Amino acid sequence: MMKRLPLFGGLAALALTVALTGCDPDKGNTSATGPNTNTENGKAAPANPVSNTASAAFDKPRKASGPIVIKIITNGSDPFWDSMGIGLQDGIKAVQADPSSNWLPPQGTDNNSQKTVFEQQLAANADGIGVSPIQADAFKPVIDAAIDKGIPVITFDSDSPDSKRLAYIGTNNFEAGKVAGAEAVKLFPNGGNFVAFVGNMSADNAKQRYQGFLEATKDHKITMLQDPFEDDKDQVGRAHRNVADAITKYGDKINGFLGLYAYNGPAIVDEVQKAGIRNKVKIVCFDGVQRTLDNLSKGLVDVTVVQKPYEFGRVSALLLNGINRVGFATAMKDLQPQLEKEGMKVDMDKHIIDTGVSVVTPKNAVEFIKALHAKGLKST
Repeated sequence: MMKRLPLFGGLAALALTVALTGCDPDKGNTSATGPNTNTENGKAAPANPVSNTASAAFDKPRKASGPIVIKIITNGSDPFWDSMGIGLQDGIKAVQADPSSNWLPPQGTDNNSQKTVFEQQLAANADGIGVSPIQADAFKPVIDAAIDKGIPVITFDSDSPDSKRLAYIGTNNFEAGKVAGAEAVKLFPNGGNFVAFVGNMSADNAKQRYQGFLEATKDHKITMLQDPFEDDKDQVGRAHRNVADAITKYGDKINGFLGLYAYNGPAIVDEVQKAGIRNKVKIVCFDGVQRTLDNLSKGLVDVTVVQKPYEFGRVSALLLNGINRVGFATAMKDLQPQLEKEGMKVDMDKHIIDTGVSVVTPKNAVEFIKALHAKGLKST
């Protein structure tokens, strides 16, 4: 009978997990809960009806011995991914995966660039791949083809919910959007006019966050002046120009800015400062890149909803290793108690690991940053 290998690499790995979660900057903050969903007009729909069936083919171990090569493909090379990379390396060490395991950004910000990286890793015989799809629907055939070839694929940060992906690890973005919306309602109890900014609305995480925000604010007289400005992940040029254009277009009518991607927050602050209107507007954004955290501590941002990309990387390594060693169903079952102990939510039916979010404001920014540094991280 085959001996089952532990997912966490024994007591040493468990000690690593405890050390990394013992000083939690998120303690006492708001966590997004509930299953990941598709939404249409603010209504929830069942998520990922396909992968539950596809996963059955991976319930047997596919590589019970020998090195496991894990590849993680992001949607770009933004500093947002730095802590994910640290988490990935810690996860790789914990399960003693092949040292060549790493994360890779696409050269461009389009679906084809990401597809190229993905297919290169397939050709290089990766044992498991995690991907944050730039375009959820367009990447579905790529994921499905890999699954059909017997290569385990999971998504993180942004899902491809209609694909055959085995699991999604990351934020429940609809609920995170609702958290941001609830914070906007606190800032504007009598209503307000917002403009939103994002990389690509074709990305599942962008759609979910925006719909969640709309759901939370729909009965509170908060109006979106137009659909989100898209910058196609051009962080230096279009991201800034979009904010400047919005200020020119709407003038004093705007009193709220919403940044849906990590770099949108700093771009909003830069242009608001240039226009000299900080005292007239509120800024709500996502993620805790270093500039956003610095801006929070200076009072230049009103609130950010922070994800946990460190856990995206760490848990991806643990799960992909487990799928190879003991099979998908057993890997999920083995991981569930430890992850839930760490404050995550595991939906065994929909194959979703919700890592949760935290709310950071100028009032708790300094404390949050100190706790983050205690983990060896400069940003989230």
